[in-house]
Amino acid sequence: METDKNQFGEAAKLRSRAENYLNAQGVEENVSRTDDENRRLLHELQVHQIELEMQNAELSQARDEAEKALREYTDLYDFAPIGYLTIDRAGTIRGANLTFASLVGVERSRLRGRHFGRFVTDEDRSSFAEFLEKIFTNKGKEVCELALLKDASPPLFVLIEAVADASEQECRAAIIDISPRRQLEAELETLHADLTARAAELEAANTDLEAFNHSVSHDLRGPLTIVAGFCDVVDGVYGNQLAGECRDYIREIHGGAMRMSRIIDTLLRFSTVKRAEIRRKKVSLSKIAKAVAKSLQVAEPERKVTFRCAAGITAKGDVELLRLVLDNLIGNAWKYCGKQEKALIEFGVTEVDGQPAYYVRDNGPGFDMALAAKLFVPFQRLPGTEAAGHGIGLATVDRIISRHGGKVWAESKPNEGATFYFTLG
Repeated sequence: METDKNQFGEAAKLRSRAENYLNAQGVEENVSRTDDENRRLLHELQVHQIELEMQNAELSQARDEAEKALREYTDLYDFAPIGYLTIDRAGTIRGANLTFASLVGVERSRLRGRHFGRFVTDEDRSSFAEFLEKIFTNKGKEVCELALLKDASPPLFVLIEAVADASEQECRAAIIDISPRRQLEAELETLHADLTARAAELEAANTDLEAFNHSVSHDLRGPLTIVAGFCDVVDGVYGNQLAGECRDYIREIHGGAMRMSRIIDTLLRFSTVKRAEIRRKKVSLSKIAKAVAKSLQVAEPERKVTFRCAAGITAKGDVELLRLVLDNLIGNAWKYCGKQEKALIEFGVTEVDGQPAYYVRDNGPGFDMALAAKLFVPFQRLPGTEAAGHGIGLATVDRIISRHGGKVWAESKPNEGATFYFTLG
């Protein structure tokens, strides 16, 4: 109803303006017109009336859309996930959204007219003053991190991005809560400090280990050498004068000293693998595998073992460490297929997950995959294992492959042989 009255009033004003215009043009009011002219004028008036109604409807629709857009903008402004502020050159707050009011714990109605510096911690107020000056001096977007006060709560860390408006008397600022990030950074610093302390402890432990290795390699090896040497002297000089049982004891002592010496060598080699410097270059794994197989055949010529090696297998890694890998894997295969009438050992390469996987396969007794987790643990040996060894070989392989950025694993079934795979990063 109110809208109709407004439209009527506008139409009356328009008519009055039209009549004044006609009078100004000297058009007489009582001019005689024909019926055709009257009909034409009536038609034109009707057309203009429809046009005015359509224009009025369009204006009404445009007004509704503008009001809707304003409501949406206001909602977006007030309930945005970050705080918005309008601040003048003096640092006084001229406007704020609900999010900022919530961040500082103050009602929005009480924010307008207050100085933003009142919400900044004492330590950061000078930084805020410099930041505000830069905004109006540089006339570009400026960024600053500050700590804000919030009632009795701990300081609120925020990131402020601001830019001056066209009048250069006010700036628009976005306030982003970065307290979770700061908390995470503090936790990371604590973790870093802990890791640094642990690294120092590990360094000290490595130093102790090196000292232990030195002691083992010199202090322990010396007495063993003496024991083995005296056993040789006794057996050589007095062997014919000793009873057969005594000679056997002497030889057992000598053999035990030699075995302990080999265990010391194995332990020293295992302890140094993790710290050895890796010198990567192109390596012929086929050539190394053939050399390892040949040395085994020379050492035990009575063994009938067929060795198959794929030609042209190369990789990039440390030649000495990779030689140790193949020495252990092929040596294990050689040991475990010792009772096979037609023993077979293969070295080759396949593809796993898009990268080359090198393997050593044998037709030995194999093992139960349920026990596979123990294979690469130092000093662990599978139940029922009869072949000689110290339980260090595969652990050494695992360390070397890990240092090359690869992985090693095994696949097997009881009485169906075993295959050991490894990749290089």
